Amino acid sequence: MRHLQAFIVAIACALALLPASALARDIHDIQLPAESPCPDVAHRPDRDPALHQQIAHTPSGDIAYYRFGHGSPVVLQTGYRATVAEWDAAFLAALGEKHDVIVFDNRGVGRSQPGAVSFTVEDMAGDAAALIDALHLSDVTVIGWSMGGAIVQQLAIDRPAGLRRIVLMNAPAPGRLGVPVPPSIAAVLSGAPGATFASVMRVLFPPAALDAAQQCFRANMFSPADYGSPDITATVTQGQAALLRDWAGDDATAVALKAVQAGTLIVTGADDVVLPRQNSDALAGLVSGARLWVVASAGHAMMYQYPDALAALIEGFIRQTGRSHGHMPGADAGSAQMKTRTTP
Repeated sequence: MRHLQAFIVAIACALALLPASALARDIHDIQLPAESPCPDVAHRPDRDPALHQQIAHTPSGDIAYYRFGHGSPVVLQTGYRATVAEWDAAFLAALGEKHDVIVFDNRGVGRSQPGAVSFTVEDMAGDAAALIDALHLSDVTVIGWSMGGAIVQQLAIDRPAGLRRIVLMNAPAPGRLGVPVPPSIAAVLSGAPGATFASVMRVLFPPAALDAAQQCFRANMFSPADYGSPDITATVTQGQAALLRDWAGDDATAVALKAVQAGTLIVTGADDVVLPRQNSDALAGLVSGARLWVVASAGHAMMYQYPDALAALIEGFIRQTGRSHGHMPGADAGSAQMKTRTTP
């Protein structure tokens, strides 16, 4: 019996680790309309004097968050060494037009569990779950960017009955299916000696968008008046780096993702050099019913390049999955021009 069980597990692992091209169902290559790099946003949520940071007291510990907008809830899980300030304000404003938007700092950052010493993907998925429970959210969409996408994948595995839909933006695939962050780029994002604002911009944006990013990035960041842009400590940096290393070696999670039932939208930048497209191809092959949208000319921080169109894609996904999880005939991206291919 033990030999039979071992054989079944081996077969499951082998199926999960097949090339993504053999498993992916729906892949769409799209060109989004150009947007102003320094948009004049009429109702930026971070300019609202009534917006204040709040603290959710959860069994996992305190979690600091901001909340604005109206509609079904959208929770955003940020990435490696990032704070809530790394979200693009125009992107958040567009989401907030139709949704109750919640952004929060990861553990160890600012007022979110400042004494945290453990940073496993299970820890951080547990934090997101605790916040969702503390705020009594239902019909929730959770968006995970970069490392946040790994956390959201774990959340979907851990809460099969409690999560309606997920959006994975430039997210890493687990185990051997994933392509990890190149060491030279990881050094820049880790704030290693010699890393500068310009070098960070070069890894977050493609060359054609670089000048605009360097001009506009800081002004476009989500920056409420009462937010202090907390330092990212060595403890947080090392803990999150360990999370990503563990994720890159976690083939068991690749198997577990095949059982995820939450409606899943995967969005990736065709020019992302931090987490190359192969990660999203792999995820599209693992999660049943997932849709993959590959955005031409987009880099790792594509929400800064296409805030309105990307929010419209996500809104289209939420609207479609309000009726059924697995089928999304098309997202409403305004005037986005789309070229589509489907892989059996």
